Amino acid sequence: MTAKVTVEDVERVAELAHLELKPEETPAMLRDLNAILDYVAELNELDTSGVVPLAQVSELGDVAAGVLRDDL
Repeated sequence: MTAKVTVEDVERVAELAHLELKPEETPAMLRDLNAILDYVAELNELDTSGVVPLAQVSELGDVAAGVLRDDL
């Protein structure tokens, strides 16, 4: 993966998420975000041409029977 998360990116994401990161937390967050992006890049290399796209990944059963809560 060529694009890497920078310290400035971590600070911006923390700001957007209303997180107050301590200075000692930034390196770990930087490492973790880069690891996530590296994993996503690895997943993007998988051949999924034979996989049927899914609209729903969980088995909800009969929604009309009240399996789900009311959307309030």
